[in-house]
Formats: sequence, C-alpha cells, structure tokens
Amino acid sequence: MKHRWARQYMKHATVICSVLLVVGLLGREAHAQEQESGFWDAVLEWLSPSSQSDDTSRHEGATDSDVARAVQELMGEIHILRDELGVFDYPAEAELQEDRAPIHVYAKTLEVLSKVARTQRRFGVPPAEGRRQIPFKEVDSADVMEMVEYLISEVRKIKTQMLITREIGPVELVGGLSASVVYKNLADASFLLDGLGGRPLTPNDVFMNCVAILDEMELIAGEIGVSLEPDLPDVAEEKVPKEVAQQVLRATYKVINLQTRLGMDASGVPTLTLVRVTPSEVYDSTNMLLAEMARIKFHLGVEEQRAERSEPSGRTPKDSFAMVLGIIKNLDRMTSAVRV
Repeated sequence: MKHRWARQYMKHATVICSVLLVVGLLGREAHAQEQESGFWDAVLEWLSPSSQSDDTSRHEGATDSDVARAVQELMGEIHILRDELGVFDYPAEAELQEDRAPIHVYAKTLEVLSKVARTQRRFGVPPAEGRRQIPFKEVDSADVMEMVEYLISEVRKIKTQMLITREIGPVELVGGLSASVVYKNLADASFLLDGLGGRPLTPNDVFMNCVAILDEMELIAGEIGVSLEPDLPDVAEEKVPKEVAQQVLRATYKVINLQTRLGMDASGVPTLTLVRVTPSEVYDSTNMLLAEMARIKFHLGVEEQRAERSEPSGRTPKDSFAMVLGIIKNLDRMTSAVRV
C-alpha cells in the first residue's frame, strides 16, 4: 500500500514539476511585460494565437455595420475628451457621399489618424506612427475595422495621459449600414478632432496630398511605360478652396477614364455639392484620389510605396490649383499611353 502511494506521489510530483517548468519558461518570455500588465497577463498573451497572427484575421467577416459601431465608439471617446478638456466649438458636419468602398473608408482613417497624432503631440503623448499609406492589397472591411480599433486605442492613450477615467457606454449594433455611412461618420470624427488638435486642415495639407498624388502617379507611369510632364501650368490669379475642389472633381473623372482603359471596375464619382468648401473638403477629395491611385497600383502589381515628404509651409489654394492642373494633364498622358 505504501509503495503504491509512493508511486502515485511521484507521478503527481512529476506532473507538477513539469507544469512549473513550463510556467517558468513562459515567465522568462513574459518578463519584459511583467511590470506593465502582470505576470499572468503576459503569459496568457504569449499563449494567445491572435497575438502571433495578422491583426485583420480577428475581423474576418466584419460588415460595414460592425465598422460603423466601432466608429461610434471612437466618436464616443473623442466626445469624452472634448467634454473633459473643455472643448466646446461647433464642428462642421460632413456630407453623405454615395458609392464609397472600404478603400475610401481606409483612406479616411488615415486622415483621422493624422489628426489623432497631432492631438497626441499637443498633450504630450508620443504620436502614432507607421501607418501613413494604404496597404498593397484589396482593402476590405476587416482592414478598416483594424484601423478603427487602432484609432480608438490611440485616443485612449490621450485619456490616460490626461487622467480621464470616464468610459463610453455600450454602443448598439445597427444592421444594414453601408460604407458610405461609415465614411461620413469618420469624417464627422475628423471634424471633432479639430477642436482638440488646435486647428483644422489647411492649404498646406492639401498641397502635401497633391504632391503625394503625383508621386503615386510617377510609380504608376513607370509601370505603364510613360514619363510624366513635370512642368506645372502658370496660374496668375489667387484661388479659393472651391475652385481647387472643382479641379479635383475634374481629376476624378480623368482617373475613372484611366481605370476604364486599364480594364478595371471604375469607381463612382463622389456626390459633392461644393456649396461651402473649406480646405478640409478639398483635402478629403484629394484623399479619395490617393485611394484611387492605390487601387490602380494594386491592379498593376506596383508594390513600391512613395517616399514620405516633409510637411510644406506657406502654401495657398493657388499652389494646389496648379498642382491639380498638372495632375489632370498627366492623367491624360497616362490614359493615352495605355494600349487597349
């Protein structure tokens, strides 16, 4: 009897030692995170399959309605920041643009991210880095969901920095929503951030986007086999944002022509009224051109990303007007060069 008890004891002791050994090894892996989240949190995170896989895989099957709910959570967090920090301006409200696709919504998240980063700098939080361009892939709702969750986490860093503990309430899922609705809500979130970040978008931001569009066009032109014309038209008179937006709309039609010539499913033209136009609306329309460039690059297999440029200063709508005229001229050159 004693021998059988001893054998059982040794068996259990062996199992216990094995478990302790595994935990000890995991503890070494988790030690770097121990101070921040605790030993067991680090061990569980190390064991979690999702921590070792693509972030977007967690959101496979996400719908526009799922993304819309996440955007409402983002807006809730921004509203808390505004309330707690005493920001009581009246933000603009975005128009609903029809025929928006996930790639357009993703481009909008990049705009929001730039404003979150600006707000972080203002309040002494290390700014979000590393996500400035649309990825080389067919962007879907899972990609957008991952970006929105990233935005939420970055906004919460500002709350933590400012010792704000108030939390948002549960957000109800509303079915049947479209990417266009998500796009509008993100645009509203962007306007809400203007009061926190210190300023809305300016002609400098619009000009920078125009430069980015030409940089993307140069990469595409190399694949098509045509060179761009670098000289810009002379613009004698000063311009207002509405005039720039009108030319960007012209450029959008030119992009659709190029997409059609390349055998792509062409995007729809955004439904903009252009009644009250500020640099924010012009920036938005140039951002959509960047999204269309990303679609063309993916169609042609152009993986190279454009170089990041420093932010300009002292630019006016007149400068962006000339840039957009150059974009239109070179879109015509590229379309003519495509062999049907």
